[in-house]
Amino acid sequence: MTLTWRAVPLASPDRWDTERAQRVTAARDLTLSDPLRARHLLHDSLTGIDPVSAPPHPVHAEAATLLAVQHLRLGELDAATAWAGYAHHSADHLYGPTDRRSLHALHLFAAAHRSAGHHQRAYHLYRQLGEHSASSDGPRGHRTLAVHATTALVLHDLGHCQAARNLLADTIATQRREHPGQPTTARMTYHLARIRQDCATRGHRHEHGES
Repeated sequence: MTLTWRAVPLASPDRWDTERAQRVTAARDLTLSDPLRARHLLHDSLTGIDPVSAPPHPVHAEAATLLAVQHLRLGELDAATAWAGYAHHSADHLYGPTDRRSLHALHLFAAAHRSAGHHQRAYHLYRQLGEHSASSDGPRGHRTLAVHATTALVLHDLGHCQAARNLLADTIATQRREHPGQPTTARMTYHLARIRQDCATRGHRHEHGES
């Protein structure tokens, strides 16, 4: 009796990488029109990838970024934080801290922590993001100022009312001077008024007789 075995070719690492990259590209195109399908493709592209221990990889980093956005939109904050953390670590290692992909991943990581209520961690990440944005866009660049404004909101979340007000007021003044007519100034001004009202409601007392 003779047995004949048919060899089944194993997919090469290059082929797996190509297939993963194709899934990520398809998911990117479907993010708005079919988010559930996009999410499924992203999960497939990250099969076997542990966000805590996986080494940096450009395809996995992009997939993790897109998936973290999906989880954040759905309020799945633990998953959003995990994948955003991997995306940030990978992009920072692959492209450097001031590359647009690294800045986007860091912003997403900070936003995920803030949404999860990890305000101290979010504060440090936004501070880091502000420093990197200042290096890439300049200290008075619009994106840098937007990060400062969000940092002020996180300071308020932490209960540092006066520091939040001072930072946000300074940011608004710089924004008006450097970027007149910028629509986001109105939103910053709204948040400053909200913080002032919250301070007044809580009976906070500040320097120079300000309450």
